[in-house]
Amino acid sequence: MMMQISAHSATRKAIAGALAALTLAVTGCANSYGAGTASTRSLGQASTVYTGVVTSAREVTIKPDRSLIGTATGAVLGGLAGSELGGGDKAQTAGAIGGAVIGGVAGNAAGKAVGTQRGYAYIVRFDNGEVKEIIQGADLYIQPGTPVSAIAGADGWKLIPR
Repeated sequence: MMMQISAHSATRKAIAGALAALTLAVTGCANSYGAGTASTRSLGQASTVYTGVVTSAREVTIKPDRSLIGTATGAVLGGLAGSELGGGDKAQTAGAIGGAVIGGVAGNAAGKAVGTQRGYAYIVRFDNGEVKEIIQGADLYIQPGTPVSAIAGADGWKLIPR
């Protein structure tokens, strides 16, 4: 009987380690939101290009709304850790539920922090007189007064100097 508990615990630890590694790998591939990136959904799609001039630029912080991967991983890891507490089945179940909730909240916060990055908010006056703010990642800084092409496509708006 003692051997089964050890094997079960080792399996849980292996699953927890695999989930943690998967989370790090996926969050490392977070979207850069920049002018030089494109998603697979934009392949083969036509985009509309507008021309204008950047009238101002300011630095911003781009934060994800939520981190599903961080939440899920935190919940699983928290549930596994919480289930190790207590001596009886009820105590282990309560520990698993509490651990999952706490782990999910912590995982969401950690995932959002990993996905946070610098960017720029540009005000663009288009040739037709319309004015819009366009926010993109910091992979490219565009000085005010620079003529730009504003590309509206499947990935949202992107600014490219002309």
